[in-house]
Amino acid sequence: MARTRRNFSNRVTLSTVAERAGVSPMTVSNVLNEKPNVTPAKREAVMEAVRELGYQPNRAARALASASALRIGLLHRDTESSFLGQVLLGTLRAANRHGTEIAVRPFDPADEKSALKAAEGLIRSGIDGLIVPPPLCENPSIMELQARYHIPMIALAPGASLETIPSVRIDDEAAAYDLTRLLLARGHRRIGFIRFASSHLVSASREAGHRRALQEAGIPDDPALIWTGRPTYEDGLKAAEYFLSLAEPPSAIFGSSDDLAAAIVNYAHRQGMRIPEDLSVAGFDDAPIASQIWPQLTTVRQSISNIAEIATEYLLKSLSERSEMAPEAQLVDYEVIERQSVANLLEPAKV
Repeated sequence: MARTRRNFSNRVTLSTVAERAGVSPMTVSNVLNEKPNVTPAKREAVMEAVRELGYQPNRAARALASASALRIGLLHRDTESSFLGQVLLGTLRAANRHGTEIAVRPFDPADEKSALKAAEGLIRSGIDGLIVPPPLCENPSIMELQARYHIPMIALAPGASLETIPSVRIDDEAAAYDLTRLLLARGHRRIGFIRFASSHLVSASREAGHRRALQEAGIPDDPALIWTGRPTYEDGLKAAEYFLSLAEPPSAIFGSSDDLAAAIVNYAHRQGMRIPEDLSVAGFDDAPIASQIWPQLTTVRQSISNIAEIATEYLLKSLSERSEMAPEAQLVDYEVIERQSVANLLEPAKV
């Protein structure tokens, strides 16, 4: 992947911020380190200068000069899904190899400004780069932060290539297409599909792949077979209740995450249904829960930990070489894993 050299000669310094704000460099340092001994007026003046100048604490330069560790920020929203655990596993594998510190900060997905506050807090604390998971990496406001602070960012598993920052991902559209094709090949024609919020690129890509497979099989769209929710176990239970209450329930349900699919299996068991004899279920990600439940889930295997590790390694390499990362997507392989949760309707039923 091509890189160009970053121009460090025009970097805004702490003294530049101090001059713009009309305060001392020590006051700027105190504000950025969130020290309490600064008046509100001076704090606001400093932060206005930081925003106007796009100032970013130059930890990378200090690290090169003093051999101290780089510091990478990681934002997260879902403590209820297995996704976060996989991201942390991969990020820490790469970080530990380089002696890098990972600063993790949560945000509230229900509060539109929460993610921006969390990201700005990490940037003010002096991180050298930022790892942004989905769907936050698809948020234009986060991209505005990159332009304002000139902070190197890399996206994890967005649903499509991004225009302004690099990413590491699989081809979600192709993966969903392949999994739906598997369900069709096993004789399923009425397939429920769980998508995420419509604004998420990953949701749009997976739904597009699912619909393309159905169209090629000559199966018309049925809005009743699409349900929208979060990629959590709790919403999987809600989706299962919805699909199984239909006058004509689907023979298979394809959840866009394994947490969703695992919840559907659990709900069906509570209703006295057998998986896959009475209902087939498929997921996405091959998270640990996919092989921990019974029957084990048919799913798409994308190694989130591997994606996070590759992204972290790439970000650290760019920082150590002081080079730009081109806004390109690095595609990694995926695999459709067929396990016991999908029945073959074309075979004679077992007595």
